[in-house]
Amino acid sequence: MKLVVKNAYKLFTKFPKRNYSSRISLNMRESSFFLHPLKFAGKQNVRSWTSKISSLVRENQSIEAIYLFKTMLRNEHKPNYVTVLSIIRAVEKWEPMVKGIHGFTIKMGFELELPVVTALVGVNSIWDMDTAWKLFDHTRGKDVILWSAMVSACVKSGEYVEAVELFRKMLSFGVEPNYVSIVGIVPACANLGALKVGKEIHAYSIKSLFISHVNIQNSLVDMYAKCGSLKPSLTVFHGIEKKDLVSWRTMIHGCVENDSFSESLSLFSEMRYCCYEPDESVIREVIGALSQLDEIKIGQCFHSLVLKQGYSRSVSVVTALLHMYGGFGDIESARSLFDHLKPKDLIAWSTMIAAYAQSELPSNAFDIYQQMRSANEKPNEIIYVSLLRACSSMAAEEIGEGIHAQVVKIGNTSNAFLISSLIDMYCKFGRISQGEAIFSECPSKDLICWSSMINGYGINGHGNEALQCFLDMLNTGIKPNDVVFISALSACSHCGLEYEAWNWFYAMEERFSVTPKLAHYACMVDMLSRQGNVEEALEFVNNMPIEPDKRIWGTLLAGCRKTCISIEICEIVAKRLIALDPENTSSFVILSNLYAEQGRWKEVEQLRQLMDEKNLKKDFGYSLIETSL
Repeated sequence: MKLVVKNAYKLFTKFPKRNYSSRISLNMRESSFFLHPLKFAGKQNVRSWTSKISSLVRENQSIEAIYLFKTMLRNEHKPNYVTVLSIIRAVEKWEPMVKGIHGFTIKMGFELELPVVTALVGVNSIWDMDTAWKLFDHTRGKDVILWSAMVSACVKSGEYVEAVELFRKMLSFGVEPNYVSIVGIVPACANLGALKVGKEIHAYSIKSLFISHVNIQNSLVDMYAKCGSLKPSLTVFHGIEKKDLVSWRTMIHGCVENDSFSESLSLFSEMRYCCYEPDESVIREVIGALSQLDEIKIGQCFHSLVLKQGYSRSVSVVTALLHMYGGFGDIESARSLFDHLKPKDLIAWSTMIAAYAQSELPSNAFDIYQQMRSANEKPNEIIYVSLLRACSSMAAEEIGEGIHAQVVKIGNTSNAFLISSLIDMYCKFGRISQGEAIFSECPSKDLICWSSMINGYGINGHGNEALQCFLDMLNTGIKPNDVVFISALSACSHCGLEYEAWNWFYAMEERFSVTPKLAHYACMVDMLSRQGNVEEALEFVNNMPIEPDKRIWGTLLAGCRKTCISIEICEIVAKRLIALDPENTSSFVILSNLYAEQGRWKEVEQLRQLMDEKNLKKDFGYSLIETSL
């Protein structure tokens, strides 16, 4: 036995010497081991060693625990399986040590102990799932703990289908799942979108009385939300008697994920009313919801709350606010936040560049880019995407070609987002052959690339080529999503392909299970308006199953200007747009011009007075000047 212990000690001799922090030294000052290791070693039995090692592991002092285990082996004390369990947990961060302790376990004859096997399955799954599966498959008399550990290992490794199959196999063997089993399997259903299986597990948890556990309830809330079933998610959430911070965070995230942004804000207010203080994650979720709602005044109020809560030094929170203001078009507030943010990380630089690229001042994106390079920050793919977008807005072909050359030089030509942006840029320059060349050279075309090429054909008036590209994509077996359909419908609209547009619009849900969103309805309204069918477009809008936004009413109003339509319809459309976007002067101007053409000067004067009361001024045009990179 002494020889076995000595050989086992050799497995750990190459582990680095411990480097104690002052905190650890203070905490362990009274320990005789740290003061006199030889004296400690001489008086201890296996229980003492195990107790000390287990204590260190519980206090997250893994290196100290491993060092003490080495000392135990060096002094020829034979560990028991409880000692081994503790040291397995200690070595999980280091793959060579995991392999070492695995071999040691076999040498010591502990490989038949179910708790040890379960622990080994857990640590091996972090580094090598094949080894974890072999351990599991070769173990006889598996108990519910081992089954649950293997299910959890599959989930953590992203093997969600295998996790569900393993859970079903466990049931077929007559092993009753416990609380841990349920907590482990629900995330697999969530990530697979397996709503039916999730409902079955929900029913089982109610039947088995596990539903009272808040961890299970939180997992079910997340599962239903990820499966797109927000109503059941909210039902489970409201049924939690003792909600914790995870409950609130999960439900707010679920609402944002399902585009129920107003609901997420209501939950946040309720959370604060229930005296729960939000963490950074919740704050970022709410900022994201405000960005989508385009509620600048509420966003400014929330900004004040963020400052009051003490998050002004959080880079992630400030970056989220920066992104929000950029989305609102309030570039001055975004820049002020950015200038005061120290230190800036790559995400902050990227967000500020993107904000300028999408603003009326795209040339400023290059100024921020130069500052970033001066700060020795290397650009990532997202920054290049934003710069290419800025080039498209500025019609800056030479700068765009320069960025293209940089992308090629650093070897990012396989990145789907960059390829998509390059296709977009060249097609917007009217250089469709260049866009086609980049598209054809793409080694693995994904939805983003296909969508960009379809859209590129559309904006250049090549409607038939756009639809052929769409069909080619379908023939490759790629399932279209809502974004690709926007590109296809937009191409039909730009090129007057009315029959094809209606055909694909109805095929979205019937053939591909893609529910039309506002953007798809906007394409159809745009198509009808371009064809001069404004009355038909208005009827279509009035029958939409979702509330039309200012983009759709704006499209209708543009159609009214191009078509000889009754003043009554123009009034209806303009007034709806003014109600949705009261700060936009163009609606007032268009309606005022329509009244003037009809000689209705009283209404013209009323509109002018209303604009004066709101302190609105007619927008002036502007030009963009090309800058050098």
